[in-house]
Amino acid sequence: MTTTQGRAIAGLSAAARADLVALLGADAVLDEETSGREYGDPFTFAGWHDRRISATVLPETVADVQGVLRLAGRHGFPLWVVSQGRNNAYGGSAPRVPGSVLVSLRRMNRVLEVDEEHAVARVEPGVRFFDLYDHLRAGGHRLWSSAPDLGWGSVVGNALEHGVGYTVHGDHAARLCGLEVVLPDGEVVRTGMGAMEGNGTWNLHPRGFGPTFDGLFGQSNLGIVTKAGVWMMPEPEHYFSGSIRVPRREDLPALVDAVRPLLLSGVVQNPPAIGHPAFIAGLVPGAPSRSEVHSGPGPIPEAAVAALADRLDVGRWTMRFALYGTEPIVAARLDAVRAAVAAIDGARIDGTSFAGHEVHDLARDQNDQVQAGIPSLDLMKALDWYSGPAGGHLDFSVVAPLRGNEITRLHDLLDGLMDGSGLDFDNALILGRRYAINVMQLYFHPEDEATVSRVWELYPRLVRAAAAEGFALYRAHLDFMDVGAEQFDAHDHAQLRFNERLKDALDPTGVLAPGKQGVWPAAYRAG
Repeated sequence: MTTTQGRAIAGLSAAARADLVALLGADAVLDEETSGREYGDPFTFAGWHDRRISATVLPETVADVQGVLRLAGRHGFPLWVVSQGRNNAYGGSAPRVPGSVLVSLRRMNRVLEVDEEHAVARVEPGVRFFDLYDHLRAGGHRLWSSAPDLGWGSVVGNALEHGVGYTVHGDHAARLCGLEVVLPDGEVVRTGMGAMEGNGTWNLHPRGFGPTFDGLFGQSNLGIVTKAGVWMMPEPEHYFSGSIRVPRREDLPALVDAVRPLLLSGVVQNPPAIGHPAFIAGLVPGAPSRSEVHSGPGPIPEAAVAALADRLDVGRWTMRFALYGTEPIVAARLDAVRAAVAAIDGARIDGTSFAGHEVHDLARDQNDQVQAGIPSLDLMKALDWYSGPAGGHLDFSVVAPLRGNEITRLHDLLDGLMDGSGLDFDNALILGRRYAINVMQLYFHPEDEATVSRVWELYPRLVRAAAAEGFALYRAHLDFMDVGAEQFDAHDHAQLRFNERLKDALDPTGVLAPGKQGVWPAAYRAG
């Protein structure tokens, strides 16, 4: 069983708690019991690990964040930071060091500015995808933001964790432009052009004068981001939400290879996603339950998967994609997509067209919505389909070259490692222009200790085996951040040593998110 590296702390001292209350007010400092009810990791077996949060603080201003960091340094208590804290497949809002004070940025939830001319917003970290979407609609802005499949998370937090959405700006980390960050000592720094007072291109130009260090604050414990510029897309005149369905499991590499030139040339502008029939079944009203598909022990067999695809009239693999532009341009793009997949026997293209301004009122399908930046929570239904009400999962997410034979090699590897686990082999692919993120969902019910145990034992084996074949994690559950960091071993783990040097220089007391992404402060490394 994976344990937390480092030391637990006994709790927050009375003096430290009093100072936090004096700084923020009593209603913004939650006790341990309240923190345990409202925060933590809902997708683990209760009692396994010490997930204790000694207190939760809810700052509302940059000055509040500065004060919390300075108090942490003075009193020596570790902090764990979340924006919304809903990243449940990767650990939720639980800390790596038991007894940490959780810094929840949910009250820093203002959309500070929308610049429609340049299609950019400036937001605080507590702004959810729902909040930004509602703000744009209420203001009559003809702009589309990007959203992941679940819209309850933070726009900034998702981008900092390298999350993905499904409009033109689906690479969320790449659409951040200009950050305001509070460093561990409480100092405030603005990145890029924002380092000049009064500069009008802070959220427009992605670099500044000298080294560009915005990326240091992604998946990092070097500072707390309090403001960020977020690029969006102008509302298109025309929008096509489509899918490509291929009938056989072995069609996947041909589909990947057919789509790659479309992505490289910009014919397909958003990140397509390729899904498994069992995952799709969780979203289709009236679809058979998992027990109806397969009532025996072990994973759903391939014959049952194929039968499910036929019953739902979906492909053995189904890829959603979107096209944007004027109506003639979208029609030309669609013709190019049809030509690209014509050689795949049985491939089928379906889709729905919308005028850009109509999509908010007419889109009902989850795919139509998310590819237009409309957030929802529909994908929560997939958890119920696999695991029953209040089900859980871990996401095992690795990156591969966007090449059909590489995807096949990865899937064969993972399929072999999953053999005997009793878990369903459900892979999804999110396609960038040159790479694919393979997200394998490991489903379980958090109250089923035996299954949860199998998942926790399997995960590090998957990490190491994938790395041995050249496939790297791009995100990790907090219990497996150390094993993930260990795989980045070039030049005797020079990247990790570099990260540790930065950590020790910027956070010498080691209070900010120790262990985040496997980067531990000196005091913890010594222990």
